[in-house]
Amino acid sequence: MLSSDALASPVDEAEILKLNPEQQEFMISYGKWMDEFIDVIRIQKTDPANKENNLKMIALTERAEESRPQLTEYMKDDTFSLIYKASIERMSKEI
Repeated sequence: MLSSDALASPVDEAEILKLNPEQQEFMISYGKWMDEFIDVIRIQKTDPANKENNLKMIALTERAEESRPQLTEYMKDDTFSLIYKASIERMSKEI
């Protein structure tokens, strides 16, 4: 269940397991979102006029905005924050 690429980071597996079930679910969902976003960014770099890709980018951005309140709440937890920041580093390296 925790095999999402977003969690493939230098974070210790034991730390990930400290998250509550809702936080784990959020991170798995976020990992899937991040993989989609990385693909969209790659296409954007090579074909910025791709209308279908631009629509996907808009939809992904809207999804991120919808989850922002939940993310803000979870970020108050140090363990979650560490895992989230590690996943952001992975995304930055990918794009």
